[in-house]
Amino acid sequence: MTSFSKHIGKYSLIALFFLLLQSCETPEKVLKSNDLDYKIKTATAWYNKKQYVKCIPVFEELMGLLKGTKSTEDIYYMYCMSNYRQGDYLIAAYHFNNFGKLYPNSPKAEECSYMAARSHQKLSPKYQLDQTNTYKAIETYQTFVNLYPESNRVDSANIEFQKLKKKLEIKAVKNAELYYKTENYKAAATSFKNLLVDYPDVDNPDYVYFMIIKSYNKYAGNSVAYKKAERYRDVAKSYDEFVYRFPKSKYIAQGKKIAEDSHFNTVMGASELMNTVRLDEKPREYPKAIREIETQIPLIANEKQKKKAQQILEKTYLQWMKNDVLLAEEAKPEQKINLYEQSIKNYYTFVDKYKASNYAKAAEKNFLQASDKLKKLKENGQEQKN
Repeated sequence: MTSFSKHIGKYSLIALFFLLLQSCETPEKVLKSNDLDYKIKTATAWYNKKQYVKCIPVFEELMGLLKGTKSTEDIYYMYCMSNYRQGDYLIAAYHFNNFGKLYPNSPKAEECSYMAARSHQKLSPKYQLDQTNTYKAIETYQTFVNLYPESNRVDSANIEFQKLKKKLEIKAVKNAELYYKTENYKAAATSFKNLLVDYPDVDNPDYVYFMIIKSYNKYAGNSVAYKKAERYRDVAKSYDEFVYRFPKSKYIAQGKKIAEDSHFNTVMGASELMNTVRLDEKPREYPKAIREIETQIPLIANEKQKKKAQQILEKTYLQWMKNDVLLAEEAKPEQKINLYEQSIKNYYTFVDKYKASNYAKAAEKNFLQASDKLKKLKENGQEQKN
């Protein structure tokens, strides 16, 4: 063997010795050492080799040992990155954010602010789960953009920001759909409406508007009689806004059918209400019901529905006349005259509007009864005066 070969072999053995020596280093051994430079060099070497599990505990100790005596900026930065690359995103997020507070003028402060948002984004789960970290990531990205508007990372931050917003949008849509599927129609309508406020650029906005119509329609159908007419009016209003915004939507035909039916359903709701209120409340409610029905009839497109609505209107007039006569039977003498007179007045309005009504004979019978009662009351009153 030549002298040169001997030297090469010697140096190779030395290099191997140091390599073996370094490979035998453990966090426990390094932590026991009192040599700060040794700790820093070894932990940094591990960091550069991506051995984050080894370097993290040493960096943690060094930050405590060097506090107040020597800058820990570089050590703290490597500690933050080590946690992130190790997958400890919650710890990383905290320390990246803290880095900016401790070293606001550091060249690394911008990167750490961005990485804080990235850490929270890594913790953001599927849309079906709690989105606390999604909201936190959005907030942190916004903070980053506000702090460093000229950064070359702003475009990336905005892209990630939109991804997170889209996840929240999907969750909001699914939540609204779940309310609808579980028949919580009021909450569904509110949730779909809030979607348009919180996510004005929502995908398929015409679908969201259509679901508002459907939710209001179901909500109205399940409502108590007192609220049905009012809530069916909300269905029609929602459709009007929908067709104004999306005249060519694929949901137009379905929405139109619901809206057209809502006018007839409003009539049915008004009629149902009159069958449920107390006898003494009806004089106040009949005029409202008649106005509502008269308003809705011209808006009903289906001829069968319109004909039935017209019959309901005429019957409602008849019931109002009869109700006044019934109330008069139990009323005090001074109230009887007013009730009979109101019944007679309604009769004249009725026959003037609906001369060929199927309820004409019944109305005339009630009119004759009210007129006879009124005549007798007035005659008795005149006799008492004499």
